[in-house]
Order: sequence, then structure tokens, then C-alpha cells
Amino acid sequence: MKFISNSNQLSKFLQKPIKKNIEIRSISIDTRTLKKNSLFIAIKGASFNGNDYVNEALKKGACLVITDNKKFKDSKNTKVIFVNNSLTALKKIAKNIIKDYEGNVIGITGSNGKTTTTRIISNSLERSSRTIKNFNNEIGMPLSIMNANPKSKNLVIEMGAAKPKDIHYLSSFLKPDIGVITSIGNSHLENLKNIQGVLSVKSELVSNIKKDGCLIVPSDNKSHLKFWKNIRKDIKIITFGLKDCADFYPVDIDYDLNKLKFTIYSDKYGSEIKINSSMLGEHNVLNILASFAVLNYLNSSVDKFLTSLKSNQNLSIRQRQLKWINNSLLIDDTYNANPDSVRRSIDLLNTSSKRKILLLGDMLELGRLKRNMHIEIGKYALTKKIDILLGFGDLTKYAVESFGNNGKFFDSEKSLKKFLNDNINSSDVILIKGSRGMKMERFINV
Repeated sequence: MKFISNSNQLSKFLQKPIKKNIEIRSISIDTRTLKKNSLFIAIKGASFNGNDYVNEALKKGACLVITDNKKFKDSKNTKVIFVNNSLTALKKIAKNIIKDYEGNVIGITGSNGKTTTTRIISNSLERSSRTIKNFNNEIGMPLSIMNANPKSKNLVIEMGAAKPKDIHYLSSFLKPDIGVITSIGNSHLENLKNIQGVLSVKSELVSNIKKDGCLIVPSDNKSHLKFWKNIRKDIKIITFGLKDCADFYPVDIDYDLNKLKFTIYSDKYGSEIKINSSMLGEHNVLNILASFAVLNYLNSSVDKFLTSLKSNQNLSIRQRQLKWINNSLLIDDTYNANPDSVRRSIDLLNTSSKRKILLLGDMLELGRLKRNMHIEIGKYALTKKIDILLGFGDLTKYAVESFGNNGKFFDSEKSLKKFLNDNINSSDVILIKGSRGMKMERFINV
């Protein structure tokens, strides 16, 4: 069951009459994946215009189409719903769904860890719905809300930001009871300029948390924490971090390529919870701490939380381990990359006793800092005793240069694949990482 499963529900939330009640089996913005009896929403994007595919959607079996193409304004086709702006209509539907929703709304943003934290929280709560995949922008987030189960007691929604006002736009109609900022780091610097710009846009969430709600934030940067505390006086603030000044902090961290163990402590809340997770890397300590802070606030079951962490089922889309070329070990971390997440992946790779190889694609959207940040990553990999750094893309040549003699740069996909097939052996562990735009997953099947 979904919030939008028939045209009566769509009519209610869109606040527009639809004559005949019909079943809506799925919702689509892409005719290539559209199924019969789908609602097709024609969205105009930067590189596509869904309005060009209205007739194709109808031919493929769409039961209803929402479009802002003026040629359909006076259409006699009862399957076509004309609106002034499809994106505004999408927001209106999601906003009205949230207005009607009586469960807990949890909104999550941050530079790193958003998707993993969203999944941990959702898997640990009874009767919850969450963001589809990583649908976290002005199009994806409303779609996630529309596809949520109306019987859910908890709605766990991720929000992404590439420019100022993005988080304000999303959180203004989400109006969460609980807001979570997972981290403030070097991401989307092309538009956000610097860490202060990142802090500013992620913090747009805070003003849209419901009165008497809760904000959960990292505590390790005291100036950031002070900034958040000064925004709102009418919400509760709970902190997590690696130091014991946080409300929830870790003790006895032990991790490698097979495990992650630590104890969650809280002097303030009297917690002492032993964590044994199949999730990888020290960065997941913070994701787990942020998630536990939410669950503690909601008085949710600790047992379900611990069980979900052990199974790792649907918790993370990162750092998947595979047997690879000549029986080597591959860590697939191709999902995305920024300087902070790359460092954390290097830290994980460093725990191996095998020959450690990092295959790095360009880190994108870093603006004027792009060259220096790639140079710094090369130096960091060297200090962490990575044996070989392979670079692919225009910018990784700077990382390879700063790494030194055991760095190798490739400007050809074909030559890199040949090198991998010729040089990887059973004593190697190789981690592949790069920004989404680099499509580094192309190197998994070589």
C-alpha cells in the first residue's frame, strides 16, 4: 500500500478533481521504465523534458499523466491532468501527504553518511518507510513520500543539497519531528564554496523542525555546535561524536575488513550498548551513533537495532566485498566520493595485511579547491601505507603525482582495464572509489 495507490488519493493530495477512480500501481518520471497502470509525472529537468514523452507514456499504458505542457491545457483526454508547473505539483502532493501523516517524520541530511544512516534508522524502527534508493532531491524526495506506506509509524527521509536553499526547500514541506545532520564536510564545493557554505546549507534543516522537536548533530566541532544551538531555543538538541563530550560516544573501537566493534556510551542518558556490526569502517561508527540517538529519543527497541546491525541487510550501499581478478579481494565503493569519504575509505583499506591498491576516480564538484584536494588525497594515501594508487580521470593525476613512485595515472579506460587484468593477483585487496559522475563501477567487470 502507498499514499498514492488510486486516483482518488491523487485528487485529494493534488487538490484537483479527477472524474474516475482508478488504480495506480506505480509512479514514474521515466517512460523507459514505465509500467502499465502507472502515474506518469512529466518533469522538465536540466537535460530532459518529460513533457516530450506524454504521448509515449499513454501508449505504454500510463493510467494518468501529470503535465505542464500548455498544448495539453484543454485536452479532452481524461487521463491527462494539466498543471501550471509539474515540479510544484509534485511538491504540493508531498506536502499534503505530510500534513495528513500522523507518525514520526525523521529528516536526515549531511555531507556523508545520509543514506546509510537513513537505512539503519528505518531498519531499526517498527513499521517504517524510507527514502527510495537515494531519491533525496526536489524530485526524488516527493516521489519517496508518495511511495511510502500510509500505515507506517515512522517516515525516514533523506535530503541532499548541491546549492544554497536546497535543504530549506525540502525540509520546509517535510517539517520533521526529528532532524539529523550526519556530518559537515567537503562536498559540493563548486556551489557551496567552502565548509562554511556546507554548514549553512545543511543547517537550513534546523529552522524547519517542528516546535518541541529534536535536532541530532555531531559534536566534535564546537563552533558548529554553538551555531546550531543559537538557531533554535525551542527544540531539543542531542549530540553524537568520537569524543566523550558528546551525548553518545564510542569506546574501544575495533574494526578491519571483516568487522566493526565498539561500545556506545552516554553519561547523560546512561547508555552502554555493545555494537557488533558487519558494516565496515570507522566512519560507520558515527552513522551508528547518530542512528542510536534517534532510536533512544523515540524509546525504540535496542534489540531490533542490534539485530539489524549484525545482519547488515539493506543497511549500506557502499563498500561491498567481492572475489575479483585472480581471486583478489575487491571493495566496491564506487557509489560516490568526496575528500572526506575517500579518506575514510583509505583508513579502511589500511587495515588489510595484503597488498593495498586504491583505484581512484576524480572527486567532482570541488570548485577552486579541486587540484589541492586531489594532491592532499595522494599524500594521505601515502601516509596510510597504501601500496599502489591508480588514478583515472583528469584530476587524479595530481593525486598520483603527490603519491609518488607507486602511483600510476590512466587517461584511457581500455589501458586501465588491461593493467588490472595483467597485474592484480590473489595477494591484493583493491578498493575502487570515485564521484558518481565518473561511473567507476565500469571497472568492476573487467
